[in-house]
Amino acid sequence: MRSRKILARSHLTKTKTRLVALDVDGTLAPAGGSVSAEIIAALCRVADAGVTVVIATGRGWRDVQEVARSLPATVYFVLNNGSTTRTAKGRFINGVSMPYGVAMDVCQVYLAHDVPAIWIEGAISGTRYLVDGEWRNREPYRLYLDGKVPRVCQLRDVTLVPPPAQIFGLTDAEVASSIERDLYAEVGSTISTVRWQSQRLGAIGMEVLPSGVTKGAVVGQLAYNLGVEAWEALAVGDDLNDVEMLAWAGRGLAIEGAPQALVDVADGLLEPDGRVLVHMLRNLVDA
Repeated sequence: MRSRKILARSHLTKTKTRLVALDVDGTLAPAGGSVSAEIIAALCRVADAGVTVVIATGRGWRDVQEVARSLPATVYFVLNNGSTTRTAKGRFINGVSMPYGVAMDVCQVYLAHDVPAIWIEGAISGTRYLVDGEWRNREPYRLYLDGKVPRVCQLRDVTLVPPPAQIFGLTDAEVASSIERDLYAEVGSTISTVRWQSQRLGAIGMEVLPSGVTKGAVVGQLAYNLGVEAWEALAVGDDLNDVEMLAWAGRGLAIEGAPQALVDVADGLLEPDGRVLVHMLRNLVDA
């Protein structure tokens, strides 16, 4: 376990950083919300100073357009919890999709637990949310999908849609644990899984990704390609899908109130205050 402390504005480290990777929901923005103008300005300042900025999020490309339009072309976006990588201007860098056979087996596991599976189309093929099952009478699904309705369809025939970048369902912690156990029993080494918790939705997101895909793995590979070592990187996140990213980075900061598993791999805790985050980002280039 790394040693930790809560980092107030006056105690933010000024160690030289060449890459900073940040989560969106719960870190740069309130869950499901927008990134503030002050944080956007701070990110631009960091990028303009030559530090590589990576936005690492569970959101897809269509759902980060507002922030992407405001950032320099040098900023990278690791999307769909690692399945897709683009630049801020939309240039496609990399993408991984789940094989059809694996995806169909995954959907069957969700179906067995009466949890509708949300099949998110792959990086190049589309931006639709294809739902296997009835979701309109389930509050977490309505909260998550209502704003995406133009892109929400019923999953009727998997042979007629592109392979997914990710599949997930919304449920409670007990059912999520059962689904995860059955997924590894059925499809084992052909997948990666991650959970995230949402107070806004009142549910756990139980997510399945292509094998080997995590935010941490993809950010680490991107850093390697750019000639950046882990010890030169800073990562900030607030949920379980950030564990590998914080564990990889030379310095990992968890937002105060994050799940214990994330706190355990972090070097410090960052106050859940946008002003503190802005100050930290400014410190990276003012050091």
